[in-house]
Amino acid sequence: MPNHAKMTAVALVMTIIAAPAYAFRPHIPLDVRAGESPTSYEVFEQRGAGPTHIWCVAADHARRNLDAASAQRIYIFKPLGASQTEPGRQSVGFTLSPAEAGLDQGQAGSGPILSFTSIRQIGASLNLTHALQYCTDHIDVP
Repeated sequence: MPNHAKMTAVALVMTIIAAPAYAFRPHIPLDVRAGESPTSYEVFEQRGAGPTHIWCVAADHARRNLDAASAQRIYIFKPLGASQTEPGRQSVGFTLSPAEAGLDQGQAGSGPILSFTSIRQIGASLNLTHALQYCTDHIDVP
């Protein structure tokens, strides 16, 4: 089999495998509210939800509601703390804009790779695909 035929076969298998995974929806009942800009939003903390839950919901919202690409980075512009939109609740503010997270263009692409899931650091970021990996333990099939 020629090399390009093997590559085509591999691509086809990967597409078949990835398509159902993309259709899965995480079952994590955390609220999300739009922020002040079109690319910002808050994910609200709820008892029992940890950082991986919050990153999962943030990524799912970016993918489903903001049409973010798989390589898009999601940034924290407001670490875990008092909500800006709902008094008395705790939330994390996310954005797709590095500028909103206080980063310039040079910092946006060269930030440190997180070895843990921080929700307490402005500018912390993960790409969409990485953050969606935190959803794998919390999936409902549509």
